[in-house]
Amino acid sequence: MKKQINQKQFINSYRSAGLWFVALFMETFLLRIDELRDPNKKTKLIEEIYNNGEGFDKEEGGTRTRVNCLFRIIEAGRVIEVLDVAVASERLSNDFPDAAFQAEGLLMRIKSGEFAIPD
Repeated sequence: MKKQINQKQFINSYRSAGLWFVALFMETFLLRIDELRDPNKKTKLIEEIYNNGEGFDKEEGGTRTRVNCLFRIIEAGRVIEVLDVAVASERLSNDFPDAAFQAEGLLMRIKSGEFAIPD
């Protein structure tokens, strides 16, 4: 069963994660959803993202917040909606063109049926 979040919680989630983070990591998270659902594996994934990051978070807790917010969006079944927001974001396109391109590609593959969002 999907975990419900209201519109304000949805907006706060993608803003807290960072729309660029959502765009860059959505596909990875969907492919590794089982790891996100296991607390121990989730901690390892957070460490991996933090350690492989390019200094976007000063502390691991910042990365944990990003991961938890993105996971909340996935669990609420609002993947397509957040990708639509990312694709429509002029700021994302201007500041993080690679992230915008990645979001658009994933969204197209989901809508075409080429990529299935896991349950």
